[in-house]
Amino acid sequence: MAMKKWIYICCLPLLLLFNGCKKEPVAQQKSGVSLPVVSNLVLEKSGEKTAKISWSLPTNIPAEINQPLSVYIEVGEILGPTKMVTVFNTTLADAPTSFSYDVPNPVKKYLITVKVRGTTKTPDVNYSSNIFSLGQTVTYN
Repeated sequence: MAMKKWIYICCLPLLLLFNGCKKEPVAQQKSGVSLPVVSNLVLEKSGEKTAKISWSLPTNIPAEINQPLSVYIEVGEILGPTKMVTVFNTTLADAPTSFSYDVPNPVKKYLITVKVRGTTKTPDVNYSSNIFSLGQTVTYN
């Protein structure tokens, strides 16, 4: 009985090691239309608690996307080195290029992420017609 236990204790870590080293395929970008990111994202502090962010919208928007674009903004409070909680998010219509936000506590650190949001002209039943770009982020501290 002791020999079986010893073999089990020695072989199990080896089995787990080989299983953990299995190479997974790289995630591929989904097919279909995508949106470019905003550029020139800048944060300016105005007043004690107000953060004014501005950006430039991309000009190379695919023809399959309805105009005008919307902009999605998310504000997250940093709670620790690996933890953040969303405290605010909104979608701005009609292709805006700036937004002002009053932070809840000016002593804390916040991440403000800006994404371009559009909808496709011809919806595909296999995919969402809402398309978001990758986000650009600035830090308020």
